[in-house]
Amino acid sequence: MDTIYHRLIEALENNESGVMLTITEVKGSVPRHSGSKMLVLDGGQTVGSIGGGRLEHDLMDEARQLLQNPQMKQKTYNLDEDKGMACGGQVTVLFEPFGRLPQLLIFGAGHIAQALAPLAENCGFHVAVADNRAEFATSERFPQVNTIYCDAYETIMPQIEFTTDTYIVIVTHGHAHDEDILQYCVGQPFAYLGMIGSKKKVQKTFRRLREASIPDDQLNRVHSPIGLHIGAETPAEIAVSIMAEMVAVRHGVDVTPVAMKLNQSQLLNQT
Repeated sequence: MDTIYHRLIEALENNESGVMLTITEVKGSVPRHSGSKMLVLDGGQTVGSIGGGRLEHDLMDEARQLLQNPQMKQKTYNLDEDKGMACGGQVTVLFEPFGRLPQLLIFGAGHIAQALAPLAENCGFHVAVADNRAEFATSERFPQVNTIYCDAYETIMPQIEFTTDTYIVIVTHGHAHDEDILQYCVGQPFAYLGMIGSKKKVQKTFRRLREASIPDDQLNRVHSPIGLHIGAETPAEIAVSIMAEMVAVRHGVDVTPVAMKLNQSQLLNQT
């Protein structure tokens, strides 16, 4: 049993998804007692056993289906010859899926990142911070962060797996870095992509990216200036505004990016 819990903790720390199966009730003759557990992970690995044979095969199939549509459920199985078992008993199994947390990538390890990282962790995000400065990208500055990248940004970005559940915040110490990272990330899968900056910076950055053949349908998804408009000034306040915007996106609330609200010709022609 300890092995199952150790692997579950490891899976949670590595942001893996899976299903914990537990026998909650037994009747008659059964191969395993109430409380027996098995772990089924998204990659196909299993830990433990709660019956073997056709029963366990059916349980694993059920678990894999729940990985596609996670929801807790309980199901009762009769251990008859149809299951290839002659026990004649009955087991009730509880399925408890655990899923990957949405991934937050913070590019830039400055004051805003320091304020944002713990907020995001408390809101259920798996947080990674990236910076090209060794004195900033440290576990001492980010004790709650799951992953810290320290290298040139162009080296870091290809190492990252982007998914449709990835949230990206660009708050580096240089406009050129912000633009390079935005140009790379806007072509990746993501749920949210925000870049810090004034409207003037956004206008200039978007103009250059259009000149680099980045299409409007990609740029229109960028939240920049970043965060909800709450009059934020300090790094902590800016972090709150960014976190609020990401939570809204996560829950399907309309927070249309500034790029889509502005008339495109105005965006191009502002000085």
